[in-house]
Amino acid sequence: MNYNYMAGADMKVYVVEDSAVVRERLLELIREIEDVEVVGEAETYDAAVSGILNTRPDVAVLDIKLADDGGSGIDVLIEVKKGLPAMRAIVLSNYATPQHMKASADAGAEFFLDKSADFERIAEILEQLKDEDSAR
Repeated sequence: MNYNYMAGADMKVYVVEDSAVVRERLLELIREIEDVEVVGEAETYDAAVSGILNTRPDVAVLDIKLADDGGSGIDVLIEVKKGLPAMRAIVLSNYATPQHMKASADAGAEFFLDKSADFERIAEILEQLKDEDSAR
């Protein structure tokens, strides 16, 4: 998919999700937020790392489980944070265990959301991050 960069976008977001249905729902949710632009999407570890490093988003929304065995969303976050330490991260998962929450935080995620309970909070959190960035 080709993404056109919005000149006035205050925040660039990259989505990493292996389920096409969930990914599309995320994209729709994010596209409704004013001055927030989706700059890419991926469903595998390799595509996510490459896409994030190439588009340099302000925020990445990552699922833990990805479509291949190359790595998880947490592995993606660990890898891309080496080159983009200031990038903010939201981990979204069906696996809301204390171990996954800790691993996500240790990798640099600021938010960990349970897909079944917190999905709609994505928009609220992105608005909050956008407001924080514009206040700087």
